[in-house]
Amino acid sequence: MEKFFLKIWYQEVYYANLVSLFCIPLSCIYISLFYLRALFYKNKKFNIPIICIGNINIGGTGKTSTLLTLIEELKKKDKRVSVLLRGYGSKNKSIFHKVSKSDTFKEVGDEALLYANSVPTYITTNRNSAIERIINEKQTDILLLDDGFQDRSFHKDKSLLTINGKRGFGNKMCLPAGPLRELIRPALKSAQFVIIVGDDLHHITEKYDYDNLEFYNANIKAVDVLDQKRYFAFSGIGNNDGFFDTLKNKGYDLKKNKSFPDHYQFTRKDLESLVDMAKTENLSLITTEKDYVRIPEDYRKNIDCFKIKLEIPNVEKLIRKLIN
Repeated sequence: MEKFFLKIWYQEVYYANLVSLFCIPLSCIYISLFYLRALFYKNKKFNIPIICIGNINIGGTGKTSTLLTLIEELKKKDKRVSVLLRGYGSKNKSIFHKVSKSDTFKEVGDEALLYANSVPTYITTNRNSAIERIINEKQTDILLLDDGFQDRSFHKDKSLLTINGKRGFGNKMCLPAGPLRELIRPALKSAQFVIIVGDDLHHITEKYDYDNLEFYNANIKAVDVLDQKRYFAFSGIGNNDGFFDTLKNKGYDLKKNKSFPDHYQFTRKDLESLVDMAKTENLSLITTEKDYVRIPEDYRKNIDCFKIKLEIPNVEKLIRKLIN
């Protein structure tokens, strides 16, 4: 189902317009409820700088990589940074949980584990309550919010949106007719910064040149250049094709690939099948860092982890504006 809708939203397949048109009444209901609900939020102000890193599209915009880059840059400024997120995919339903090294992705989600390697990280089912508790700990100068741009229940001091340069806004329709969580123009009017990951193929910078917005382009860089092998890539992230394209663009000899749903929990049967297919065709398995943390330890020795970092030109300027 996920692959089906991704084709509808982002690719010009022959049945895309028909399906989108059929879904428009549902999209109208969704967007009406979204903005109606926002009218009843109190937009609570907290005594701590809150920077939201969000998106308008469903998944695959480079949000996690952007947040990891911002963490490192803010730490260089001697800022005590913490991260708050929902912990998508985790089984932990507590209102507030501080991620520890003993946690697994099943307990806190894959993104939380990545952030927790660098800074104090918290998952929550109630952002307002969690923010209060983080403030009371008195260990945080700046709180980075992973997602939550659509949550109008509290005030964000700065909001930064990430957009995949290749995908853009897809067919520019809201769910379920399109990939958007809210309307483009009102969303951009509520943000201060936009990071376009990759080449701006849809000319977003020109089309939405609002006075309140600053645009930054970011490029994906490989942390390590792995030995040149013949690869079988697999992933379960928001933009699997983006991962496969990145490998090809970086010169990796990609012979085969397999996509799984976002935040997919790999079973031993899945991994055994992948290992067997790779051996049969004399290929080496490779996956993303987010997928790697969801793979049991005993299988990792058979799989290469492709680690990336996001390079943002003028990042010093961005950081100055985020913290001032």
